[in-house]
Amino acid sequence: MSKSVYLAGPAVFHPAAKQVFEYLVDICTRHGLTAITPQIDESELAGLSKPEQAALIRAGNIAKIRAADAVVACISPFRGPGADAGTAWEMGYAEALGKPVVAWNEALDDYRKRVPADIDPQGTAWCRQHGMIVEDFGLSDNLMLTAGAHPVEPDFEAAVKAVAVLLG
Repeated sequence: MSKSVYLAGPAVFHPAAKQVFEYLVDICTRHGLTAITPQIDESELAGLSKPEQAALIRAGNIAKIRAADAVVACISPFRGPGADAGTAWEMGYAEALGKPVVAWNEALDDYRKRVPADIDPQGTAWCRQHGMIVEDFGLSDNLMLTAGAHPVEPDFEAAVKAVAVLLG
């Protein structure tokens, strides 16, 4: 029986999400893994209020993460300089369940360089928008997402390969 992997990330918001997931699922299959996607049948949402839809989607994704053996998470910048908040939550939840989580990021440059900031005389970066210190560890995103047990991979297939090795 093949091991399963939940595909966390903002691909569900892509205009061609169905085709994107077909491609990602195919890569998982080629590496001996069964992909579990966060996609939902839109007919399941019919007749529900927006809050009810959100609750159904959330509960469904939680169940899918629980059912998976591991998580592959896209933390490429989404709607700003960093990862999608929902993906970050899913990564933490999976890790709390003891599941391997491998992230991939198409933007492996230093996160601090993607945040508009001013540098003070001591070299500290201050976010121009919020006036707070910008995390500066030379990582591609927040350290809670990138300084884990597994290195951030440069693309989806590399992350899938890493998970396949971890799951043996």
